[in-house]
Amino acid sequence: MPDHYPHVASALLGAIGHVLGEAATEDVLTAWGEAYWFLANILITREAALYENLAAAEGGWNGWRAFEVAEVQPESTVITSIILRPVDGGPVLAHKPGQYLTFWLDLPGHSPIKRNYSISSAPNGETYRISVKREPHGLASTWLHENARPGRILKVGAPAGDFFLPDDPQRPIVLLSGGVGLTPMVSMLEALAARQPQARVHYVHGARDVASHAMGDHVRRLAAAIPASRNTVFYESVPEAANLADHERTGRISGAWLASETPVKEADYYLCGPRPFLRALVSDLVAIGVSADRIHYEFFGPADEALAA
Repeated sequence: MPDHYPHVASALLGAIGHVLGEAATEDVLTAWGEAYWFLANILITREAALYENLAAAEGGWNGWRAFEVAEVQPESTVITSIILRPVDGGPVLAHKPGQYLTFWLDLPGHSPIKRNYSISSAPNGETYRISVKREPHGLASTWLHENARPGRILKVGAPAGDFFLPDDPQRPIVLLSGGVGLTPMVSMLEALAARQPQARVHYVHGARDVASHAMGDHVRRLAAAIPASRNTVFYESVPEAANLADHERTGRISGAWLASETPVKEADYYLCGPRPFLRALVSDLVAIGVSADRIHYEFFGPADEALAA
């Protein structure tokens, strides 16, 4: 957003001054500042055009829009789904499966905070669903689990994000998720079941245990609606006496398993999960010969922590 750029400029020029020391003369810092703002203004103009396009689209909006919690659905011991409907009664923008919503949360005793949560439903023009994991020390997730009840009003930004399923996928699709990383994958599966049931898709999910595994029954129903699909679940912890179903495995998803069970030479791979999950599986996919243009993920973290390094 435009109001972020001055803060970035201040931090950047401060860091340059710290690194260069005495070499950071007034002329040097002025030149860096001019270069920064030249690029920043290009981005600000581009962002403004994107926001205008979002607002002009059917169901679109700019800034914050009031949504009411319409329904709350516990999905597992740690994950709850929240269904949101706009207070104004209008339609909602058709998101791309995999995108997220941004929330402005006014928490008692804290400064307002913003959080992004992936949409876990297919586009329907009327509502959005997010599925939130309650983190042990998560300020926003804990508040949502305790306070997002039917009737609660939340401020929501329009769908955004570059991690999404194409409108007309041409290659087989492999969806890989760990933990609450399943949320954008469920959105993708719902969209495929509704629009492209002929798609070849294999959804592979990793969960800590059965109790923490969310939306398992829903995913199986979606897979049944896509004839050329497979669904596999890995559990890290399983009781010794447990009887696993045919689609269930013990342990963790590995590159060796993917090499033997998925179409490595032709599929597009979409990944979402905790940072260690992403780092391990992106590296594994590269190692078994999946080209970089067929590996898709969204990375939240320092830019210098390259996953495939």
